Amino acid sequence: MDNNMELKTTTTTNSLYKNKNFILLFLGKLVSQVGDVIYNMAIGWYILTITQSAIQMSFYMAFGTIVYVLCGPFGGVIADRLNRKWLMVWMDIIRGVTVAIIGLIMFLGIESIWLLYIASFVLSICGAIFVPSSNALVPNIVEQEHLTKANSMAGSVNSISNIVGLVVGGVLYAFLGIKFIFILNSVSYILSGISEIFIEYKHNIVMNHQERRHFVRELVDTYKYLKSERGLFIIMWLGTLFNFILVPLFAVFMPYIYNQILKTSALEYSYVGAAESIGFIIGAIIISSLPQRDKVSGYLKIGMVAFSLLIFNIYLFMNFYIKNVIPIRGVIISFTVISLLLGTFSSIINIPLGVLIQRKIPNELLGKASSLLNTLLMAAMPIGMVVGGTLADLFPMNILVFSIAIIVAILTVYIFFQRDLAQV
Repeated sequence: MDNNMELKTTTTTNSLYKNKNFILLFLGKLVSQVGDVIYNMAIGWYILTITQSAIQMSFYMAFGTIVYVLCGPFGGVIADRLNRKWLMVWMDIIRGVTVAIIGLIMFLGIESIWLLYIASFVLSICGAIFVPSSNALVPNIVEQEHLTKANSMAGSVNSISNIVGLVVGGVLYAFLGIKFIFILNSVSYILSGISEIFIEYKHNIVMNHQERRHFVRELVDTYKYLKSERGLFIIMWLGTLFNFILVPLFAVFMPYIYNQILKTSALEYSYVGAAESIGFIIGAIIISSLPQRDKVSGYLKIGMVAFSLLIFNIYLFMNFYIKNVIPIRGVIISFTVISLLLGTFSSIINIPLGVLIQRKIPNELLGKASSLLNTLLMAAMPIGMVVGGTLADLFPMNILVFSIAIIVAILTVYIFFQRDLAQV
C-alpha cells in the first residue's frame, strides 16, 4: 500500500457516544432520511391522485431506482477519489436546493409530473454518491473496536426513519399537502449537510498520475479484488440472489395476500413494515451489545436458518387461514410477529457483514466496493418485482411462498457446507 495512504483519521475515545464526528454523521443521516421517507410516501399518493394510475407510480419508482443503479458504481469511484466528508455535504445541499426549487415552483401554481421526474433524477444521482461516501467514512472516523456498534446505530437509521416518517408523513400530507412536504424535505437535507460540515475528517488518500485511471477500469479492478477475496465474493453474489428472491415476497406477494386473500385495509398491512423496522432496531441493539468477533459466518448461518423457518411460517399461516383453521385476526398478528423477527435477524446478518467489509477492504477501495455491492443489490430489486408480479398472475400464492421458503432453505444448506464462507 502507498505510504501516502493513511487508513484512520480518528481520535481516541472511550465511548462511541463521545465520538463527535460519528454523532454528527448519525444525526445528519437520521434527519435527512426521515425527510426522505415522508417525501417518498407523499409522492406516491400525489402521483396516484393526479394520474389515478398505479402504473404511473410504478414508473416513477422504477425511474429513480434505474438512475441510482446506473450511477452507483461511479459514485463509489468518486467517493474513493475525493474528500468523502465534502461529497456528503455537497450532495445534501444539492438535494436540498433542488427539492426547494421544485417546491417553490409548485407554490407558484405550476404542477407537472415531469417536475417529480427531474427531482427523482437529481436525488438518485446525489444518493449514488452520498451512500458510498458515508459508508466509507465510518471506518475513518470510528475506531476498530467501535465499528460494530457504529454500524448497528447506522443501520437503525433506516428503521427509525421508516417508523417516524410513515406516521408523520401521513399526517402532514393530509393536513398540509405535497408542497409543504417538498419544503420540509429540503430543510431536512440542508440541516443534514450543515451537521456534516462539522465532522473532523482529513482526506488522506493520495493517488499519483498513473493511479488516476478510467472509472470503468477502476471498477473492473475492484471487482477483481473482491473476486480474489473468495468469501466476500460469495457473500456479494449470495446477497444479490437473496435480494432477488425476497423482493417479490415483500413488495408483491405480501401486499397481494393482504389485499386479495385477507382483504384487509392498507393500515393493517402497514403493521408489517413498522414491525420489520422495529425488529431491525432490536437486532441492532442485540448485535451492538455482543462482544466483537473476528468471523461473522456464525451470524450469517443463524440468520439464514431463521429466515428459512419464518418464511415457511408465512406459508403455514396463510394456508391455515384458507382452510379456516385460524381467523383473520390471528393471521394478521402472526404476520406482524414474523415481520418483527425477520427485521431482527436481517439486522443480525447485515450489520456484522457491513463491519466485515469495512475491516477487510482497503480504504482506497472501500467506496468503490460499497457502491458495487449496493448497485448489485438494487439491480436485483426491479427484476425481482417484475418476475414476482408475473408469477403472481400465473400461480397460486401459497405455492409461490412455499417455493421461496424452499429456495431460501437450499441457500442456507449451501452456506453451511461452503468452506470459503466458514473462513469469513
